[in-house]
Amino acid sequence: MNPEPDNLRSYVSQTISRRRMLTAGIGAVGGGFLSAGCQPAPSPPPPKASREKASPFQINLGDYAKGDGSDETDAIQRAFNAIPPTDWKEHVTASHPGGVLFIPRPPVAYGISKTINVAERFNVTIRCESPAVGSRGMPANLYFRWIGPDNGVMFNFRSCHGMRVENLSMTGLDKAGLDPVAEKYKLKPIGRHTQGVTGILIGPVGAPQGFQKFMLFDNLVIGNVTTGIKFGDYANNGPDLVQFVLLNTLIREFSDVGVTANSGNLANVTFLGVTTMASEGARCNFFVGGGELLIMNLTDAGACRDASILLATGGVHVVKAWSETAAPFLKTGGGEPEWTEGTYGSVNYPIILEGVRHYDGGWMNTKVNLKQPNPVPLSVVYNRQVPLQLIGCSFWGGVELGEMCQATILDHGTIFVDKDCVGFTGPGVTRYGRVINLGTRHPKNSRILEPYVVDRRNTPGTEPPKKGVWQRGDGIINIEPDPRASEKAWRGWVCVEAGEPGKWVPYGALGK
Repeated sequence: MNPEPDNLRSYVSQTISRRRMLTAGIGAVGGGFLSAGCQPAPSPPPPKASREKASPFQINLGDYAKGDGSDETDAIQRAFNAIPPTDWKEHVTASHPGGVLFIPRPPVAYGISKTINVAERFNVTIRCESPAVGSRGMPANLYFRWIGPDNGVMFNFRSCHGMRVENLSMTGLDKAGLDPVAEKYKLKPIGRHTQGVTGILIGPVGAPQGFQKFMLFDNLVIGNVTTGIKFGDYANNGPDLVQFVLLNTLIREFSDVGVTANSGNLANVTFLGVTTMASEGARCNFFVGGGELLIMNLTDAGACRDASILLATGGVHVVKAWSETAAPFLKTGGGEPEWTEGTYGSVNYPIILEGVRHYDGGWMNTKVNLKQPNPVPLSVVYNRQVPLQLIGCSFWGGVELGEMCQATILDHGTIFVDKDCVGFTGPGVTRYGRVINLGTRHPKNSRILEPYVVDRRNTPGTEPPKKGVWQRGDGIINIEPDPRASEKAWRGWVCVEAGEPGKWVPYGALGK
């Protein structure tokens, strides 16, 4: 078959090459080895690849701001506003393709003097170029720096769905955190001092609106502010938050509160890996005034004044925490719980501490006199009508239960570390006695666990109680029975008349 005219040149070239290989005696028809002097015809060059175009859904903050430390608020806001879609119409029917805002590492910092609003954004990724965790020195490497007036908010996220924020970092330049660090390391301050600055506000201010869901913050760093993160600024019925997760969060050198939650509509808000470093005199790491927080892997290395977690209303579930502060780890207020659904807010959220290690780290730097008073007298100060569960905790101090503690307190093997620790104390124990210990300390040794199930009717002991308020029917189980000693030759003692400590009689005489 004759070749087509368009393929004639290729056919002739292949024929000549094949004949040369046959003549040399080392080739084979259709391919094979080539002699040193014979090369195949060159292949046609591949088509030129078209230059990859930038995605229309990607915004680069470097095209808007220089990051030289000057005030670039308006330019930064324009970059955030440019994230598509920019003309959304309706949440359900509109197309929300989303986009990416890339933030290059600034040579100095991105200076902002007004709140950067990130509102009504869907399927968006905000990605800083690299993390900015840093050392214990001045926070000069954080991306955003507040240079505005006092009592400002750096970032406000409202009504965002399907958002991921990576490596975001900011400093409010609060003097409570800057001065001690600057003095210790002999560093020059990097900006003027401010007061009352909040790092991130999640939700609106003074309004019960702003539904947000499926949001993730990864490697978030906030330093030198009065308040690190504020979930809502509207008591009880603030913004709704669903599936809101914060991974690897560091809040350092804050002068008042690390995280505050005032909305009763917080559902599935989770901190997974969070470190707090409070400035001297700060109130607490977490303030819960509504809703519920799940805190996992908490490292508390600050100096909180009131407590590591201060609970007014709502609930908290802590799983694994290391706390080094002389203040209690958890402290509650005495407010009445919200019993009815008519409040449309937090209703009897659980309070659970699981695997919490609490002690005062300051003692490690000094010579400790073992006879001195306990540097952490209380690890938990609890005064709520809803149950408290302590699971596998290790406390330096005791647990004080207030008069409102009428619900059952479950203690799943809590270890009181200090040898002089009083364990459970307060009117919630002496008056109501609703503590159930599943594996608790021996009455004569606070460091030894015994497999006792303790309640008011089956409390381990060696004699009738001499203090506390007891009710009729309460019982003491004798854990040192001895038929040879008259005072121990009983199965136990039972309260036959309520009082303080009430009237007790022995029962179950032991045979000699």
